[in-house]
Amino acid sequence: MEFEVWPEAIELGHMFAEQGYELSLVGGPVRDLLLHRKSHDLDFCTSARPEQFEPILKRFGHDGFWDMGRKFGTLGAMRRRKDGTEVKVEVTTYRSDTYDPDSRKPEVSYGDSLEGDLSRRDFTVNAMALSVPDLKFVDPFGGASDLSKGILRTPVDPRQSFETTRCA
Repeated sequence: MEFEVWPEAIELGHMFAEQGYELSLVGGPVRDLLLHRKSHDLDFCTSARPEQFEPILKRFGHDGFWDMGRKFGTLGAMRRRKDGTEVKVEVTTYRSDTYDPDSRKPEVSYGDSLEGDLSRRDFTVNAMALSVPDLKFVDPFGGASDLSKGILRTPVDPRQSFETTRCA
C-alpha cells in the first residue's frame, strides 16, 4: 500500500521514538489515507502517558497546545506551515475498556497496546493504524478489506460497542 503521509506526522513519530514511546496515526485519518483524501486533523494514540508526552507536544506545537481531556489521556497541539496551513494533532494514551458483569457500560482506563486500543473503535474501518515514523500499517480487524467492499462491521460484538444499558 502507498501512503502519502503528512511530514509532520512522521516528524512527531520521530520525536516520540526518541523518547522511547510508540506513536500511531489512528482512525479517520488512516481511513482517509486509504481513500486518498487529505485529513486536516491528525489523531494519534501512544504508549506514553499525558505527563510523559506533554513536553513533546509543546515542542511540536509551537503555534498552540491544548489540554482538552487529560483525564482521558488526550492532549493536542497545532503548528502552522510557512504557507499558513494549520496542522492540528490530538494524541491519546492507549486505552482499554473493562466491563462490569452487571453492566454493558465500559470503564475506560489506560491500555498497554495499540491493538487493544483499536478494539475499542466503533467500526473496523476506523480501527486501523499507521505507526510513525516507520509507516507500518496495522489492521487487526480487516478494516481495509471492509472499506474496499463498502461494508461496516464492528471490531467486537456490536452489542458491546453500541449498547449503553444492560439488556433484560
